[in-house]
Amino acid sequence: MNRETQFATELQALRTLCDEVLAREQRLKLMQTLFHHAFIEPEHQVVFESICALFPRGPISQKRLRVHLNNRGFPDTDVEKYFQPAAPGSIHEEHPGKETR
Repeated sequence: MNRETQFATELQALRTLCDEVLAREQRLKLMQTLFHHAFIEPEHQVVFESICALFPRGPISQKRLRVHLNNRGFPDTDVEKYFQPAAPGSIHEEHPGKETR
């Protein structure tokens, strides 16, 4: 997988995790799949870690993610892009349970 494709796949996975429309169990499964993933984009890694920290405490919102990232020292992260709708045929539909490294 080339760098652009991997970047897009990572972004789509993070959008899927932030999508409250998707069942919590499906998002948890995706989160577990990505737990050992080596993100190519450092921001994606930081956002994933914040999502993992916030997930057990309730819905993930732009505000909660922004505050968490700010508290971790990443105040300039553009969280809006992680709350755009997941594309049809996104990662959770195409590759359920597939782990990438």
